[in-house]
Amino acid sequence: RFERIGRPPRLEKVDIGELVERVATYFRARVPTLAQRVTVNSSHDDEPLIVDGDPVLLEWAIESLAKNAIDALAGRDGRVDMTATALPEGHVRVRVSDNGPGIPRELGNRIFEPGFSTKEHGWGIGLPLARRIVRDNHGGELVLVPSERGATFDIILS
Repeated sequence: RFERIGRPPRLEKVDIGELVERVATYFRARVPTLAQRVTVNSSHDDEPLIVDGDPVLLEWAIESLAKNAIDALAGRDGRVDMTATALPEGHVRVRVSDNGPGIPRELGNRIFEPGFSTKEHGWGIGLPLARRIVRDNHGGELVLVPSERGATFDIILS
């Protein structure tokens, strides 16, 4: 997948709802279920949510957000919610949220910097790479959304 980052995206019709379901199914089979229970929920609009995009890269960006959400719940029970919905003017939103400890407000501006991580052994490449895929390869936005609890990220595509 890395080789696709520096090249023009392979644009095709992608159903974002199906992509979210695929990523959620992948993580449901792999999240902790013994001492701590992590639940991965997913939902999407009934209508197809079609965008022009590179399915491999978009899946990678969504996976990165889901993995961060699951990592944030390490050592505790929790929930990760993944949704895909239509927005006005032909936009589509993918939202990945968790009910973990959240991101301190003072770090909100740094989390997309390459090399910055709040994890002890983190490399700090997941969020910057996801943002690059969304913004540079697809003309969209990846943003941290203010939330009462946990962390919430939105990918906005057209």
